[in-house]
Amino acid sequence: MSITAETAKAHANDPAVLCCRAEGGITIEAANLEDPAIFDELVDSGLLNLDGCLTIGQVLGAKLAKTSDSLCPLTVDNVEGFKDAADGEDKEAAEEAAPAPGVEMNVQGAVTTVKSGKVVISIKEGKDIYLELPI
Repeated sequence: MSITAETAKAHANDPAVLCCRAEGGITIEAANLEDPAIFDELVDSGLLNLDGCLTIGQVLGAKLAKTSDSLCPLTVDNVEGFKDAADGEDKEAAEEAAPAPGVEMNVQGAVTTVKSGKVVISIKEGKDIYLELPI
């Protein structure tokens, strides 16, 4: 059974599962999602696997990448444009996990050089981060 926008907001951190078959390309809204209250029974019976499932808050407003059947968990494989887990309410948890200011961190793969009175730090692992700090 689909849920309302109010229920979706209350269950924003619960897994997102389609309630009915949906065509690829649709914008996911609350009416496309199943009520999380029934998930425990479905998981216990082996009818539903929630491994890698995105949350309701992450998928609302995102695009369904491919046509999917009812009770299909929404994952990174079948949803485009979903919100990062660090967006919204989960952002607070991410900030708590971040190191406090002034705490030293060891960054592997960083190249540090000194030139013209500046310390230059370059990190190439996954993202190109380039920092110049005056000394």
